[in-house]
Amino acid sequence: MSKNTKEPFSVDEPSGVDRSSSLDEPSSIDVGVLFLANFVHQVVNPLNGVIGTLDNIHDGTYSGDIVDQKINASRAQLEQCVTLLRNLAYLSDYFFEESDRTHLRKPRELVWSPLQQTIIEAIQFFQILAGQKKIGMELIDSRRQQHRILIRPELLRQIFINFFDNWLKYGLKNQVVKVHVSTNSADDLVVEVEGKSIPFDNSKADSLFDFGVRDRHAIDKVAQGSGIGLYICKQIVVKSLKGNISAVHQGASAVSIFRVAIPKEKWKND
Repeated sequence: MSKNTKEPFSVDEPSGVDRSSSLDEPSSIDVGVLFLANFVHQVVNPLNGVIGTLDNIHDGTYSGDIVDQKINASRAQLEQCVTLLRNLAYLSDYFFEESDRTHLRKPRELVWSPLQQTIIEAIQFFQILAGQKKIGMELIDSRRQQHRILIRPELLRQIFINFFDNWLKYGLKNQVVKVHVSTNSADDLVVEVEGKSIPFDNSKADSLFDFGVRDRHAIDKVAQGSGIGLYICKQIVVKSLKGNISAVHQGASAVSIFRVAIPKEKWKND
């Protein structure tokens, strides 16, 4: 008798949750409904998939070269779970900063975090999953100069983790997503993440960074997506760096550019 691949327990996308609307000032009820639903859908399902894969490897259902393939796929699933959990943690972090219970918060030390090194670490985090989707990621830094940003390193890393995670969900295959670092006339340090993706409406591009918002093209393409990744990016850039964040899509070339501008007082050359 041939062995059957185990089918892990699955949780369907929750109904009654509108992911297309903007929730600039979410209530505690909004947060609870949206994120408990997303936790089940986007964390529990992949974890059950990993459990099923381990069971199939253990009982011999998978053998030979396919074992390495399944292990790499499981690693990619776990990386996605880690990204979501980190976002939930940072979401709580920023909500708590706005509460009246600031005396419960321990002081967080700011350090001069290395920008280019952090970008490379974020790229490496998604190396396996990006390879599976035929998407390359590359830091283009012609001056080979290290810049340092005055921010907690885990927050700086999460900006690029979320950008790259977004590209793996909505980017086109067979491309290289490029990161450019430069300065503008105001002496801001400008970081641009550029690559081909599904389209979005430029007139509504600012809303991509609002809480719980997903563009209609994104909803049509994939079911997954919490609508908090880019919101967290905005919170970090605006509140922690006092900078600006924006996005633009070039319809003819299918190229999207996500741009972060960091003011002079928040960066320095190494």
